[in-house]
Amino acid sequence: MTYRPWLAEQALRQMGGLPAEALDVLVRTMARICDDPYNRVFSMPVRDDSPSERMAELGDFGFIEFVVDEAAGLVRVYALVWAG
Repeated sequence: MTYRPWLAEQALRQMGGLPAEALDVLVRTMARICDDPYNRVFSMPVRDDSPSERMAELGDFGFIEFVVDEAAGLVRVYALVWAG
């Protein structure tokens, strides 16, 4: 199953001023995550008791936190943290 990305309003606001290179890393990372959000190479659980709550690094640019919504087929990004 391939998931669709969904960015929460808070994550969209955090994208303001995101450099083009960081945006490119975000897009590539999201594409990989949407193919397999549980792949340990690209993401890891935020908490042990909730494997659907995950985070993924964006190289040296920062990270995202997201929830895998199995029922809706979505990867819901609720936080974007970047160093910039």
